Amino acid sequence: MASPEPGRAAGVAAALIVFAALALAVSLTEFFVARAYRETAIRLLGALVLLLAVSPARAIVRAAVERRARWGADDSSGAGWETPAQDSRFARLHDEIKSSARSQSYFEHLLWPRLVALARAAGLPPDALEKPPGRRFGRGPSVAALSRLIASLEARR
Repeated sequence: MASPEPGRAAGVAAALIVFAALALAVSLTEFFVARAYRETAIRLLGALVLLLAVSPARAIVRAAVERRARWGADDSSGAGWETPAQDSRFARLHDEIKSSARSQSYFEHLLWPRLVALARAAGLPPDALEKPPGRRFGRGPSVAALSRLIASLEARR
């Protein structure tokens, strides 16, 4: 019977791996480190294992706070830098390209169908576009591959 939560098994496996790594580090410390330094060594190894276990969460948080306020955006005196008005369509396309580079699933389900529809609207056959390959760890195509794909669409228009 399949698990109702697909990510739950992976989470349990990751917790077991972290626990096993911590147990191995503590047992090796008991055998190879002098008694006076054991407590410090165990704390350092525990911190290292915790840092390695939390690194995926750090990447998620970094991606969430990637958008920062523009310079002078919260300046109420009006002496801030002039910011040019940005077209919302360009901002949306920029966000889609960044998301597609981060996630192969996002690329396949959202951006790729839009690019195929754009090619059809330009009068190109749907198989005229070559789908760029994804990268390792579930990331989508590189930004360079996406820019080449979009440039080829613009050249054929």
